[in-house]
Amino acid sequence: MKPILCISLVNVLNISMASLTEKDIQIIETELRRIAAVLLPAIQPEAVTQRTDLFNGSAGVILFYLRLYEHYQDPEYLQTCITAADTLLYHPDIMQQQYYTLYTGASGLLYLCIKMYETTGRQHYLDRALALVVHFKEGILRGVVQDDFLSGHAGNIFVLTYLYAYTQDKDLLVMIKALTDIMVIHARIAPQGLKWGHVKMSYDCLTGFSHGASGIAYALMQSAAYFQDEGLYYLATQALDYEMQYYDPETLNWIDLRLTSTHLREEDIFSWQLSRFREYASDTNTWAHGAAGVGMARLYAWQQLQRPDWLQHVQYALQRSLEDAQLLKRGDFTLCSGYGGIFFFLLQAAVLLERPDLRLSAQQIALQAVHNYQQYGTYNSYVPAEPMDPGLFSGLAGVGYMLLSALMPFREDTILHPVIRGTCQQAISPLYAPGEIKQRLFSRYYPNTVKQLSQYGKRLPDAADIHTLEILLQQEIAALSSATRDCFAFEYQLTAMWKAHQGLLCHTRRKELLMADAGLLQDGPQDTWLHTVFVPVEQVQFCHTQWPWHLQGGTMDAGDYYYLVQSHEYGISVFPVGKLVAFIFSNLQPGRTLQDIVTLLFGQAAGEQAAAAIITQTLMMIQQGFIKRYH
Repeated sequence: MKPILCISLVNVLNISMASLTEKDIQIIETELRRIAAVLLPAIQPEAVTQRTDLFNGSAGVILFYLRLYEHYQDPEYLQTCITAADTLLYHPDIMQQQYYTLYTGASGLLYLCIKMYETTGRQHYLDRALALVVHFKEGILRGVVQDDFLSGHAGNIFVLTYLYAYTQDKDLLVMIKALTDIMVIHARIAPQGLKWGHVKMSYDCLTGFSHGASGIAYALMQSAAYFQDEGLYYLATQALDYEMQYYDPETLNWIDLRLTSTHLREEDIFSWQLSRFREYASDTNTWAHGAAGVGMARLYAWQQLQRPDWLQHVQYALQRSLEDAQLLKRGDFTLCSGYGGIFFFLLQAAVLLERPDLRLSAQQIALQAVHNYQQYGTYNSYVPAEPMDPGLFSGLAGVGYMLLSALMPFREDTILHPVIRGTCQQAISPLYAPGEIKQRLFSRYYPNTVKQLSQYGKRLPDAADIHTLEILLQQEIAALSSATRDCFAFEYQLTAMWKAHQGLLCHTRRKELLMADAGLLQDGPQDTWLHTVFVPVEQVQFCHTQWPWHLQGGTMDAGDYYYLVQSHEYGISVFPVGKLVAFIFSNLQPGRTLQDIVTLLFGQAAGEQAAAAIITQTLMMIQQGFIKRYH
């Protein structure tokens, strides 16, 4: 087991005792009673199945009532939860689900089952969870597109591991392994670390807890801690390393890479520079995006592995969060997108860092939330007050959950940073053999180099990351054959393009512009083509090798092989090309017209047939998105 930072029980109790005045407590408790009464209709039998997820459905409201019972120990609260949960969990309508994710879909019902079991000790909740897993299995394994914590594979890995910790059901273990395998397949190298979520319409794979690197790291590290799996720990640490390339020291925040404007300038699309994208990005600090959620993930990571840089990152997040807590400029106190995230981060840090002042700051947020409601009649000024949103993450149940947490002693396990617990004492085995995940990741980028090494009885070197691996490979192959060196050079170029790949949005927008421009040119006369200047598209590179490394198996003959390597929406593709295309592409540059290319190749006496051949190949490259007009 990895070392876990321990905080003494005495210190936890001392920090938890730092609290509000009696008057403050009375204000909060009065509001809690009002919230509980307002939310009660949402979990009555006639309403409980209308929307069932954790985010803003009845499952989330039940969790609020469970927290009420935990604090007040009122049997009526517990009975309300049991009645609502039993109605919901056994209702036939829940068997038809659209989404199979933790916070926004069917998997949240599994989480509810676990929490009901922990509170009541009734085995039938775990049995129901296992029955639901069987029914939802296909959706969980094949119906989820994203990798994130809120609505992707990471959240499902967490909740299935949590359920496995109580049940030791072997079918769950198979599903968990299938999902972690998917995460390995979906992982992509970056200038630093690994990233997930390239299918999102964003500048790059996201930072943050709900949809980004922090949440993925948190889920993987929770599962890694349970299974004592070094490979899952590795994936988690790599996600956090990736996220740091988008830390902004000026704002003490992690850049929100979501596209907040649909109107990107053409020059920004083609340059795709972070400095230019910043004007489209928000500087939010919440659980979902920004320092609060990032801080939560790093606090847990630091507990597990004590990396000093993570503690420094926590300090950055704390400084930013305390500044925001002092100003409270935004009228949003919800858990997902409001000050609720900062509140829970401060509570967590107060205990783990042994700083009681942070708990007091959190409690002031809760108190200010009530004052804000008393003054403006809402906990979120960005949405209409009516109809009331009962949601745990988006609305009133979450505010109540926050207010309760301001009164209660610290809980390591909350809905914003849930913790895997369990009662089984059986020995737990890792999901992966030591070094297996890194071998699978790195061999994907150097498959032919691995084959070449195997011919000499060598294996892929053990390395901390792709950059270290490449240094070791260069040393390893220096004394090997020219074919091996040629192979490595080819795959090194492709891997460099993978590192620079920035996901779906970048390439989708570029492709739209390129295809629109190609349509304007396509039917133009020959003279127009010949007097046009073309240049390679930024995401296409030329490659020349001595062996045909694109071929799979069979005999390979030495010679001259030419490729255009394209970075596109879904990855990197290699296109073998002939000498004519290779010559045209290699000679394109600003100031050189297509007529100049014709003259370079055929001389001054080149006729219409030669020009037509050049134009035909140029048109093909334009249609493929390899080249563009130079403006």
